[in-house]
Order: sequence, then C-alpha cells, then structure tokens
Amino acid sequence: MMSPRIGVGGVLLGLAAWGCQSSSETPETQDHGAHTAPEQAPSSGEPPPAAHDHAQMSGTDMPRGEAAGDVVTAPPAGYAVITLDPERARAIGLRVAPVEEREFSKLVRTTGAVVLDETRTSHVHAKVRGWIESISVDFVGKHVAAGTPLCTIYSQEVLAAELEFLSILDQASSAAPLTGALASAEKQARDQLLSAARRRLALWDVPAAEIARLEATREPRRTFTLDAPRSGIVVAKQALAGMFIDPSVELYVISDVRKLWVLADLYESDVPGVRLGDSAALSIEGLPGVRVPAKVAFLPPTVEEATRTLKVRFNLDNTEGAIRPGAFATVEMNVELGRSLAVPEAAVIHAGRQAIVFVPQGDRLEPRSIRLGPLVGGYYSVETGLASGEAVAVGAQFLIDSESRLRATSGKGPSHGGH
Repeated sequence: MMSPRIGVGGVLLGLAAWGCQSSSETPETQDHGAHTAPEQAPSSGEPPPAAHDHAQMSGTDMPRGEAAGDVVTAPPAGYAVITLDPERARAIGLRVAPVEEREFSKLVRTTGAVVLDETRTSHVHAKVRGWIESISVDFVGKHVAAGTPLCTIYSQEVLAAELEFLSILDQASSAAPLTGALASAEKQARDQLLSAARRRLALWDVPAAEIARLEATREPRRTFTLDAPRSGIVVAKQALAGMFIDPSVELYVISDVRKLWVLADLYESDVPGVRLGDSAALSIEGLPGVRVPAKVAFLPPTVEEATRTLKVRFNLDNTEGAIRPGAFATVEMNVELGRSLAVPEAAVIHAGRQAIVFVPQGDRLEPRSIRLGPLVGGYYSVETGLASGEAVAVGAQFLIDSESRLRATSGKGPSHGGH
C-alpha cells in the first residue's frame, strides 16, 4: 500500500535537507543526468527566505545556506525550475506524495461467445459431382457416431469407376495361368491395376465395406453411401433429397460439443498483461449463478481491425452438455502487471508526448520528464525518470505548470513564489 500523503511544510523541510545531502553525485542523480546548480547565498550572510521559513515551520534550526546545495536535473524543454515557499504552497493547495514501489494489478472484464472447438469439427463434402438420392440424417442437432450413413449419392463418375474395377477383376479371374519368365511381371501389373481401382473408389469416399461387397458379389450399385467422418452433433445441414451437388457444396457440419471454446474480446491496452495459462472466471448466459473456471489457451498474433481487439481463447469442458455453442459469456481476469515505482495520477501533467512531474528539491520544484506505464487504480507505473525515495508535487498542477512554462519563456532563473 502507498504511504499516506505528507504535509507540505514537513516534506519540503525534509526534502530540503535530503537535497543538500545529495549535492554530491549519488546513483539517483547520475541516472537522471543530474548536475548541481547551487543558489548564490545573499552577500549579507543571511539565510534565504525560503530556508528561514522551513526552519520556522519545523521548529529546528536549519543551517544557513543549506537550500543552496540542492541538486537539480536539467529541466525538460519549455520548462524551468521554480521556487515556492511553504506559505505560498499551502495557499495554492500543493501537497507532496512519495515515489514508492507498488504492486500493479487490475481486473479485466470483457465479453465473449461460446463457439465450437475447431479441432473437433468436421465439414462434410462429397468429392464427386452427382445427385442426392436419399437422406438418412435429416435434421440439425442429431447425434451421430463415426461411420453413420448420412445420405446416398448417385454419381456417374463413381458408377463408371465401379464398372472399371469389376472389369479388371473379371480379366484377372478369367485369364489363363501365367508361365514363363514374364509370368511374375504380368501378375504384378494386374495387382497394380486392381489396387489403383480400389484406391480411386476409396479417395471418392466410397466406404471400404462397399468396395469389399463389390469385389465379392461383382454387382455394382447405382448409388454409394456418404458416412459421418466423426462422432458428434450435426450443427449444420444443407443436404436435401434430389439436390445436385459438387465438391464445393457443404452437406453437413459435425462437431464434438463435449469440448468447446470461448472467444473473448481483449482490448489492445490490456494485452501486455495477459499470458498463456492465466486464470479467468466465466459466466455463461443460461447458467445463472455458475462461474466456470478457465485458463487462457491461445493468444492470436493479430488484432481484429474492425474492433481493435484480440480474440483470446479459453477451452471449456462440456461433458455434461449444459453449455451450448452460441451462448453469450462474460469473462473476468485479474491481470498481474508486476511491481514498479508509482506516482498518483494527479501528479502527472501531460504535455504533448511528454509526461511531466514536479519534484520538490528543498524550496524548489524541479520539472522532470518521465516515462509512464499503465494507469491502474489512480496510480501510474513509472518506467524511467524517478527514483524510489523521491517525492512529487500533487495538486495545483495548473498553477505550477503555468509558472514553470512562463519562467522558461522569459529566460529568467527560478521564480520565488509568494515574494
């Protein structure tokens, strides 16, 4: 948890002392290209007014000229360091907050839909041109086992291939026994012709049982049966009795619905925090009060251009058949973003492509450009630009931003607010 925000006077006093101790190069100042910019103490030897105010507010004696030892990094282009005494800071509502590490995580809530498992779905097409003679599976939703007859098809190509196969069988059976040196070669050639004829029928999805019957009875049939390639539910059907078909016509779609997918829309901003195997809780429309646990099974490599989302896939077990394809789903995921430095959202000023914060250095406010990570729960993750133990100004951002820009435009040194 972040520490409570600190009062202006006490923190400015503490940061003044800290800034003086940091006047020699430290790892933090080296990281940010810091350089010393000491103020010139008054020739009279009196302490600067701001330092005197800090000493009065803290109730302790502050060494004279200590505020002059603050370390200030080069300000971003268009900004200048400003000074602000405690009374002025209090009047404009300025507060400070520490820069500390924080665990970042957020709840991602999105929507999706239950769809068929593509790895358990078969699209049934005839591989020849012809006509459907009869339909065995005649409605969507029917459960079929692998090898179940779906429909019978008349095809001139298949019938011609069957007659050719029978012709080769007749020639082989009626030929005189072969003798001599060429006997072995001729027998091998006949076997190859028979094998090619069988293979041709099999490639056209003529069932193996039908080919065996044809070879045994030597009686061709006008039609052949198209069988189901897998067990499952018929989820789509276009086959109708008497319909002319060719290989482009999808006759049936059969899917094993014991396993299903949920495809959820994940926005691009949430993608970096999601990993394969992350857990989620799914609420399926039609199953009130039931939260189905699932894990991220696949993250596609491309973004949907129309919606600017990623279709994240979850695998579901549907052995009991309670979940139906097409159902609406709500997905909730707790995405862990890791641990990093954090600053309040109110401390950040967005200036074009820059993100600016003001860092108290004694009685000065130093503008600093930082690189931000995600915004979660009112805090930005800080990637570069700040170090643990520093502080940032919160509140009155418009006033200090305007003052800093004005000083940079006028080319003057640090302003002394309140004087």
